Amino acid sequence: MDATEHLEASLAAAIALANSFGAEWSQGRRQLAGDAGVVEAALRLTTNRAVVVGDAALAEFAEGGKRLYRALNLLADGSVDESAQELNELLQATRAAPQLLRQKGSPWHLHFSAPAVSEATGWLAEFTTAAAMLLGSSDHQLLRACTAERCDNLFLDATRNHTQRFCSTACQNRTKVAAFRARGA
Repeated sequence: MDATEHLEASLAAAIALANSFGAEWSQGRRQLAGDAGVVEAALRLTTNRAVVVGDAALAEFAEGGKRLYRALNLLADGSVDESAQELNELLQATRAAPQLLRQKGSPWHLHFSAPAVSEATGWLAEFTTAAAMLLGSSDHQLLRACTAERCDNLFLDATRNHTQRFCSTACQNRTKVAAFRARGA
């Protein structure tokens, strides 16, 4: 995985974690409280090693996910300065300090926090750094909020013409069916 792919994966994981703990609605259903499985699924977007999330780490991921959602939601709404302030506070809270580390037999890898912090803080530092890098690029306009009713999910518009309105096919289909039914009524 090259550096750009890793950054994209970290950003996808940041958005997934943020949606899991920050969105009130997801694809037409009230969002359930995030659990360890949700966090582990987000982490799998960036690593191929198994990660088990304990109760203490889950609480840390939940708080970090809510804060990431707030910052990313501000960015999606066009409040870039407020989003930057939120992300800066989260970068400080996680003590993000990029550095190259190598574990036995593996190549050098960029970590985003000091080895002394908890694993959850390390992941949150990485995700916050990815979100901050998005904010600092011209691509920040590609972060969108789903326009479907009863969905608060955020997503990156990956379409060629940058006109994606929905986080998923499920939200797009729900919206189309509702519009069809409204026309027939």
